[in-house]
Amino acid sequence: MNIIYMTLIFVLLFLTISNTGLAAEDGIQRPEIDKRVPNNLKTATFAMGCFWGPDVIFGGVDGVWKTRVGYAGGNLDNPTYHNLGSHTETIQMEYDPEQITYKELIEIFFENHNPYQKPYGSQYKSIVFYHNERQKEIFEDHVANLNNKRQLYTELKEYSEFHYAEYYHQKYRLQSFNNIMSELRDMYSNDKEFINSTLSARLNHYVGSKTGLDLFEKEKEFYDLESETIKWLKNYIRE
Repeated sequence: MNIIYMTLIFVLLFLTISNTGLAAEDGIQRPEIDKRVPNNLKTATFAMGCFWGPDVIFGGVDGVWKTRVGYAGGNLDNPTYHNLGSHTETIQMEYDPEQITYKELIEIFFENHNPYQKPYGSQYKSIVFYHNERQKEIFEDHVANLNNKRQLYTELKEYSEFHYAEYYHQKYRLQSFNNIMSELRDMYSNDKEFINSTLSARLNHYVGSKTGLDLFEKEKEFYDLESETIKWLKNYIRE
């Protein structure tokens, strides 16, 4: 009887702890903008030198819903910032092809770094990692129409694998704004949710570039941020 009794107590305790954990998880209120992410997203992966800047740029592109930075194109199984091997700093995004085309993303790619400058090692290469033959064709068509005689150092590689960079690299500009981060910590239960949220991508763009007022006005009601934070952001964005 004692064994049965103790077993029942253990089961009840386990269920109580499990239910408490689930309740805490369910109690997290994620912003409305993250709930509005389309289910038809496609992936684009670019290397444009240091990945902090591209994370800021693409986080503010209407039609891009998720961004993350990491390492790609190399031969190490588990690259780190201090042990990259032949990997390159990379920005990966998920976008809605009904809002923005891959061709437009390629144009943004070329407009926001210098593909004619020889890179300083593999870490800072200019690379387009294509996920399918159509992406490859779009890149090749764009390059064919550049009409210049300068040497292009941008490489074209078939996408194979993306390794997340360390957390402190993700949404790097945003992480220095404690007034915003304190709110975000209450919205996401783990690092991956924060990294891959639309809200964090947008906020990283606003604080990193001080631009994007039109997009901010269009979406701000879905951010679920405190009114003082919204007011502060509107004043912070210059355009």
